[in-house]
Order: sequence, then structure tokens, then C-alpha cells
Amino acid sequence: MRLTHKHASAAIFGSLLILAACDSNAPERADVPADPVVMDHPAETHAELTDFQKEVLSAMQQAAESGQTDSAFILAVFEAREDARDLFLDTAEAAFADGKTPYEAGRTGGEAIRPIIIEESNRAVTRATDQQAADLITITGKEFREFQASAPQDCARAAAGLSPRTDSPRMKQLRQEESAVTLAILQAPDQTGGTVTPMDDILTWMGAVFTDQPDAATGAAYIGTPNPTDEQARQVCHTMIVIYDELGKLPLAQRAAYMRGLSAG
Repeated sequence: MRLTHKHASAAIFGSLLILAACDSNAPERADVPADPVVMDHPAETHAELTDFQKEVLSAMQQAAESGQTDSAFILAVFEAREDARDLFLDTAEAAFADGKTPYEAGRTGGEAIRPIIIEESNRAVTRATDQQAADLITITGKEFREFQASAPQDCARAAAGLSPRTDSPRMKQLRQEESAVTLAILQAPDQTGGTVTPMDDILTWMGAVFTDQPDAATGAAYIGTPNPTDEQARQVCHTMIVIYDELGKLPLAQRAAYMRGLSAG
């Protein structure tokens, strides 16, 4: 089958969604907003875009309008951060022109904007309501359990702020849930959230958790280790699962304050 710009743009967009999943702090089922925010015909409002770039944005817009909240979330980030949109499109198109497959080009573009996606996600979480913050803790715990079961190396990657490689049906579902929560926050620009626990207090709490569960401390030492072994990655999985499980046991207001603190850094 001949690879048209339309086919290529869909593949590029699809690989971007994988890279948008599981930010470095992203911690029951979050309700999907009834009316996701989408950009008003982005391919028509930016005349400087190439035809190829318009095709990519069109694919994203169609996905968002069909109810894919991760697509709507990325478009919302692009709306707030035009530099992210331009960087992704320029990088992905250059990679595709250089001979990379559409999927590889999308990953290249996604890697380029991942710091911005994480930055905007974390900024949003600092404004989360108590319930939204609690939902993110629950979802992130589920994500690390999925990594543990299917791809332990992704535990190490996600904990270090790198993009996961897994794109299983379960991860797609969790990505939609996480995006729905973050998108709901972006839809409420006047929302201020609540208490933000200082990082020093969070680290003190984590120290107490590791004292009670010494095996969890082992994996903490491997977070950020270049090229961890599979056993080290599994240790990181255990550490992250313990942290999010223990967060989930805290009273709602405290749990939410800790999540905001983690996102604020």
C-alpha cells in the first residue's frame, strides 16, 4: 500500500500519544469530561504550517472530537504552548523527510516535546482538586502495576521521567483516564487547587515508608540509573508501587497535598 501523507500523519500522531503517557510524577476511574477541549480547526488557523503538518494536526483534531481525551489533552497543551506544537511538528516532519518511518518520526517529535508535556502536566496537577489529585495517584499506581506485569524496564523509564515503550490496551485505557483528569484541570483555568506539601516534608514521609518497608528502599537507589538491569527495573517497580499504595492510604486532603507537592517539585 502506498504511504500517503494521511497515513503517515496518523502514524506520527499515534506514536506521539505513547510518548505522552506517564509523566515523571503522574501518579478509581476518572470521569471523562463530557465536552473535551479541542482546538478550533488548528490546521486552518496557522497558515505557516506545511500541508504535512496540517494533516498531522487534522488527525489529532479528529481523534479529540471522537472522544480520545489523550488527543484533546495534547491539543490543549499545543493551544497553551505553541512552541510545543511547532517543535513537535518540525521535528517529526524533518525526521520523516530524513527517512524515518512515520512511527519513528512521531517518537522523535514526541521525545523533543516530552519536557514540555511533563512541565504543563505538573503545572496542572498543582491546581488539582483533592479528588482529582487522588484519582491521579490511583491511576499512576495502576500504571506501574501494568509496567511491572508487562515491561519492568518501563518502570525505570517512567520513574526517571523518560517515555515508556509499552502501548498495551490496558496502558491505552489508563492513558485516557490520566489525560481526562489533566484535561479537566486545564478546562478550569480559574481552579486553584489546595495545599501543596513542601518536598522536604514529602521526602521525610518517604523515608518513614522506606524504614517500614526496607525492600522498597532498594529500588529507590536505582531510579535514574542509566541502562538498569531487568532486576533493577523490577526493584524500581516495587518501589513506585509501594509509594503510590502508601499515598493512597493517606487521608484525602493530605494525599492530595502530597500529590501537588510532588508535581510542584
